[in-house]
Amino acid sequence: MPADRQCLVSIPTERDTCDVSNLRLIHDNAADRATIVASSTAGSLGVQYLKTDRKGEVHRSVGTSVTYTLTWPTAVSIGGVGLPATNLTSAGTVRVRGYDADDNLVADSGVKPAAPGPNLGAWPWIGPLGGNAFAYGGATKSALWFLPQIGVRKLVLDLADPSNPAGYIDCARIVAGSYWEAQYNAAYGSTVAVVDTTTVTRADSGDAVPDLGTQHDAMTLDLSVLRPDDRARVMQILRGNGVGRPVFLCVVPSNGDPLLVQDWTMYGRLSNTSLTFASYNLHTAQLQIEGW
Repeated sequence: MPADRQCLVSIPTERDTCDVSNLRLIHDNAADRATIVASSTAGSLGVQYLKTDRKGEVHRSVGTSVTYTLTWPTAVSIGGVGLPATNLTSAGTVRVRGYDADDNLVADSGVKPAAPGPNLGAWPWIGPLGGNAFAYGGATKSALWFLPQIGVRKLVLDLADPSNPAGYIDCARIVAGSYWEAQYNAAYGSTVAVVDTTTVTRADSGDAVPDLGTQHDAMTLDLSVLRPDDRARVMQILRGNGVGRPVFLCVVPSNGDPLLVQDWTMYGRLSNTSLTFASYNLHTAQLQIEGW
């Protein structure tokens, strides 16, 4: 299979099934039901902000490393851990470990690059890059996946970024839970966009004067092949999450291009999504997701 078939593929028949990981979506965030403890906290920017859906509300560490410990009263299923907005640089790392009820280690991701692609310091940000820039395109996204998915009572997340010029780590959200993986990936023609609310007006001098606005991602996915199991799961997600509950989505979770993975990873809300009865035992769907 050509390398580009690892990504966005249009699959008309079952024999063309992509032989690498397809789209993965976490729609039930178990982290919201966990007790979260951080190894350090700067001032009032506490762990309570890891459970809100406002990018500007962040937990801030003291120094350039932090450990988050998530615990649950009963076992939960974890297939993926996502950090949809941090100020981690291309040198930052993340490690996730899972433990059972007896505190036995059941899974260890090892130390992985947290955001190997973006170099956000290249933009002319004012002040240290952190939560202050998240609404303006100044955030990186990270995701780690467990194959197979695991049952845990405790997750430990280690973030480290010794050369981060801000001198601290800002993290706006933790997403952890089981994921749905589509049998067939999104089709060619799916789109991702950066929605910029900046307005530009003309001054009397004739100059174009921008009024800086916020930025967020938007994605439209063409799921051109949905077999019965996937169709049922999509309907479950649409009914259970609606517009109010965000999802964490990675379209190309195991692609070798880190910038492509960053661009096609999103935390946001479903909108204007519909299913079509295409033929016997086959549905299609158009997923529209508005980034947070």
